[in-house]
Amino acid sequence: MKISLLKICLIISLTGIFLLLSLSNLLEPKLITIKEINNQLINKKIRVQGEIINIKTYEDSDFEVISIKDNTGKIDITIDKILNLKNNQTITITGRVTQYKEFLQIQTDKIVLI
Repeated sequence: MKISLLKICLIISLTGIFLLLSLSNLLEPKLITIKEINNQLINKKIRVQGEIINIKTYEDSDFEVISIKDNTGKIDITIDKILNLKNNQTITITGRVTQYKEFLQIQTDKIVLI
C-alpha cells in the first residue's frame, strides 16, 4: 500500500510541476506604460504597446533596434532578427527589461502588430 501511495504522490507532484511550467510560458504580463518601466523591472518580463518612431537595422548581425513611444515616453526595443516593421506602426511587445549603458531597453520575446 505504501508503494501505491508513493506512486500517486509522485504523479500528482510531477503533474503540478508540469502545469506550473506550462502556465508560466502561456500567461503574459499585464500591459504597462513606458513611464512605469524602471530599474526595479530589470530582468523582469513586461508587456508594452507603442508606435514605432525609429528603426535601426544591423544587417551584418541580423539585429534591429526599434524605438517606440506611447503617451508617457519612449524606449528602445532590441530584436534578434530583422522584421519588416515600418515607422508609425503600433505594436505590442512582450520581453525582458535590460540595461545598455545607462539606458533601459526591452529585449523582445514577442511582437504583435496592432
